Amino acid sequence: MKRDPIRPLGIALFLLVSTFLVYSPALHGDFLWDDDAHVSHNSALTSLSGLKDIWLKPGAVQQYYPVTYTAFWIQYHLWGLDPFGYHVVNVVLHALNAVLLWMLLESLGLSGAWIAAWLFALHPVAVESVAWISELKNVLSTFFYLAAAFFLIRSERGVRGRTRGYGAAFLLFVGALLSKSVTTT
Repeated sequence: MKRDPIRPLGIALFLLVSTFLVYSPALHGDFLWDDDAHVSHNSALTSLSGLKDIWLKPGAVQQYYPVTYTAFWIQYHLWGLDPFGYHVVNVVLHALNAVLLWMLLESLGLSGAWIAAWLFALHPVAVESVAWISELKNVLSTFFYLAAAFFLIRSERGVRGRTRGYGAAFLLFVGALLSKSVTTT
Protein backbone atom coordinates (compact mmCIF):
# COMPACT_ATOMS: atom_id res chain seq x y z
CA MET A 1 0.00 0.00 0.00
CA LYS A 2 1.40 3.36 -1.06
CA ARG A 3 1.51 6.10 1.58
CA ASP A 4 -0.29 9.36 0.89
CA PRO A 5 2.29 12.18 1.27
CA ILE A 6 -0.46 14.76 1.79
CA ARG A 7 -1.88 13.06 4.91
CA PRO A 8 1.09 13.80 7.22
CA LEU A 9 1.21 17.39 6.03
CA GLY A 10 -2.52 17.73 6.66
CA ILE A 11 -2.25 16.31 10.17
CA ALA A 12 0.70 18.57 11.03
CA LEU A 13 -1.17 21.60 9.69
CA PHE A 14 -4.32 20.61 11.61
CA LEU A 15 -2.31 20.32 14.86
CA LEU A 16 -0.55 23.64 14.30
CA VAL A 17 -3.68 25.59 13.37
CA SER A 18 -5.97 24.14 16.04
CA THR A 19 -3.36 24.71 18.76
CA PHE A 20 -2.79 28.28 17.63
CA LEU A 21 -6.54 28.98 17.53
CA VAL A 22 -7.15 27.58 21.01
CA TYR A 23 -4.25 29.49 22.56
CA SER A 24 -4.74 32.72 20.60
CA PRO A 25 -6.37 34.51 23.58
CA ALA A 26 -3.03 34.17 25.42
CA LEU A 27 -1.36 36.31 22.76
CA HIS A 28 -2.93 39.43 24.22
CA GLY A 29 -1.75 38.75 27.78
CA ASP A 30 0.64 40.94 29.70
CA PHE A 31 3.65 40.20 31.88
CA LEU A 32 2.55 38.70 35.20
CA TRP A 33 3.87 37.24 38.43
CA ASP A 34 7.55 36.47 38.03
CA ASP A 35 7.77 37.50 34.37
CA ASP A 36 9.44 40.66 35.64
CA ALA A 37 12.26 38.68 37.28
CA HIS A 38 12.74 36.55 34.17
CA VAL A 39 12.21 39.19 31.48
CA SER A 40 11.01 42.73 32.09
CA HIS A 41 13.39 43.56 34.98
CA ASN A 42 16.20 41.20 34.05
CA SER A 43 19.36 43.22 33.32
CA ALA A 44 21.13 40.13 31.92
CA LEU A 45 18.92 40.37 28.84
CA THR A 46 19.98 43.87 27.88
CA SER A 47 23.57 43.36 26.70
CA LEU A 48 26.00 40.95 25.11
CA SER A 49 27.88 40.72 28.41
CA GLY A 50 24.57 39.70 30.01
CA LEU A 51 24.32 36.83 27.53
CA LYS A 52 27.82 35.72 28.52
CA ASP A 53 26.80 35.93 32.19
CA ILE A 54 23.71 33.80 31.53
CA TRP A 55 26.01 30.97 30.47
CA LEU A 56 29.10 31.51 32.63
CA LYS A 57 28.25 33.45 35.80
CA PRO A 58 26.41 31.54 38.54
CA GLY A 59 23.60 33.62 40.00
CA ALA A 60 23.35 35.99 37.01
CA VAL A 61 19.78 34.75 36.56
CA GLN A 62 17.36 33.05 38.98
CA GLN A 63 18.04 29.51 37.79
CA TYR A 64 20.71 28.03 35.56
CA TYR A 65 18.57 27.55 32.45
CA PRO A 66 20.97 29.04 29.89
CA VAL A 67 19.06 27.94 26.78
CA THR A 68 15.83 29.39 28.16
CA TYR A 69 17.46 32.66 29.15
CA THR A 70 19.25 32.83 25.80
CA ALA A 71 15.82 32.53 24.16
CA PHE A 72 14.61 35.36 26.41
CA TRP A 73 17.72 37.37 25.50
CA ILE A 74 17.05 36.93 21.77
CA GLN A 75 13.39 37.83 22.18
CA TYR A 76 14.27 40.89 24.27
CA HIS A 77 16.43 42.11 21.40
CA LEU A 78 13.72 41.35 18.84
CA TRP A 79 10.67 42.93 20.50
CA GLY A 80 11.86 44.51 23.71
CA LEU A 81 9.20 44.53 26.40
CA ASP A 82 6.20 43.90 24.15
CA PRO A 83 4.69 40.73 25.65
CA PHE A 84 2.98 39.76 22.37
CA GLY A 85 6.17 38.33 20.84
CA TYR A 86 6.96 36.28 23.94
CA HIS A 87 3.45 34.82 23.89
CA VAL A 88 3.70 33.99 20.19
CA VAL A 89 6.93 32.05 20.82
CA ASN A 90 5.30 29.99 23.61
CA VAL A 91 2.23 29.19 21.50
CA VAL A 92 4.30 28.29 18.43
CA LEU A 93 6.60 26.05 20.49
CA HIS A 94 3.61 24.28 22.04
CA ALA A 95 2.09 23.74 18.60
CA LEU A 96 5.41 22.34 17.35
CA ASN A 97 5.52 20.09 20.41
CA ALA A 98 2.15 18.66 19.43
CA VAL A 99 3.50 17.91 15.95
CA LEU A 100 6.64 16.33 17.43
CA LEU A 101 4.57 14.21 19.78
CA TRP A 102 2.43 13.03 16.87
CA MET A 103 5.56 12.15 14.84
CA LEU A 104 7.04 10.32 17.82
CA LEU A 105 3.88 8.30 18.52
CA GLU A 106 3.44 7.61 14.81
CA SER A 107 7.01 6.31 14.60
CA LEU A 108 6.18 3.94 17.44
CA GLY A 109 3.30 2.60 15.35
CA LEU A 110 0.55 3.75 17.70
CA SER A 111 -2.85 4.04 16.09
CA GLY A 112 -4.59 7.32 16.82
CA ALA A 113 -1.27 9.08 17.32
CA TRP A 114 -2.65 12.32 15.88
CA ILE A 115 -5.58 12.22 18.33
CA ALA A 116 -3.23 11.82 21.30
CA ALA A 117 -1.11 14.72 20.02
CA TRP A 118 -4.23 16.83 19.51
CA LEU A 119 -5.40 16.11 23.07
CA PHE A 120 -1.93 16.99 24.34
CA ALA A 121 -2.03 20.26 22.40
CA LEU A 122 -5.44 21.34 23.63
CA HIS A 123 -5.51 19.92 27.14
CA PRO A 124 -6.11 22.58 29.81
CA VAL A 125 -3.16 21.35 31.89
CA ALA A 126 -0.85 23.02 29.36
CA VAL A 127 -2.42 26.48 29.63
CA GLU A 128 -0.06 27.70 32.34
CA SER A 129 3.03 26.67 30.40
CA VAL A 130 1.79 28.16 27.16
CA ALA A 131 0.16 31.38 28.40
CA TRP A 132 2.69 32.39 31.04
CA ILE A 133 5.85 33.93 29.57
CA SER A 134 8.11 32.65 32.38
CA GLU A 135 7.10 29.09 31.57
CA LEU A 136 8.99 29.19 28.28
CA LYS A 137 11.29 26.74 30.06
CA ASN A 138 8.54 24.09 29.91
CA VAL A 139 7.63 24.38 26.24
CA LEU A 140 11.28 24.79 25.24
CA SER A 141 12.52 21.78 27.21
CA THR A 142 9.58 19.74 25.88
CA PHE A 143 10.55 20.68 22.33
CA PHE A 144 14.13 19.50 22.78
CA TYR A 145 13.04 16.41 24.72
CA LEU A 146 10.52 15.23 22.11
CA ALA A 147 12.97 15.91 19.29
CA ALA A 148 15.63 13.91 21.17
CA ALA A 149 13.23 11.00 21.65
CA PHE A 150 12.26 11.11 17.98
CA PHE A 151 15.90 10.97 16.82
CA LEU A 152 16.69 8.24 19.34
CA ILE A 153 13.86 6.03 18.10
CA ARG A 154 14.79 6.61 14.47
CA SER A 155 18.40 5.73 15.28
CA GLU A 156 17.35 2.56 17.09
CA ARG A 157 15.52 1.51 13.95
CA GLY A 158 18.58 2.23 11.82
CA VAL A 159 16.91 5.01 9.84
CA ARG A 160 19.67 6.94 8.01
CA GLY A 161 22.86 7.50 9.92
CA ARG A 162 22.55 5.70 13.23
CA THR A 163 25.58 7.39 14.82
CA ARG A 164 24.51 10.85 13.70
CA GLY A 165 21.01 10.14 15.02
CA TYR A 166 22.39 9.18 18.44
CA GLY A 167 24.55 12.30 18.44
CA ALA A 168 21.59 14.50 17.52
CA ALA A 169 19.46 12.85 20.21
CA PHE A 170 22.17 13.44 22.80
CA LEU A 171 22.65 17.11 21.86
CA LEU A 172 18.89 17.71 21.82
CA PHE A 173 18.55 16.12 25.26
CA VAL A 174 21.34 18.36 26.57
CA GLY A 175 19.37 21.27 25.10
CA ALA A 176 16.33 20.07 27.04
CA LEU A 177 18.35 19.90 30.28
CA LEU A 178 19.81 23.36 29.71
CA SER A 179 16.28 24.67 29.15
CA LYS A 180 14.94 23.15 32.35
CA SER A 181 17.10 20.91 34.51
CA VAL A 182 14.30 18.58 35.61
CA THR A 183 13.95 17.20 32.09
CA THR A 184 14.51 13.51 32.74
CA THR A 185 12.88 10.21 31.96
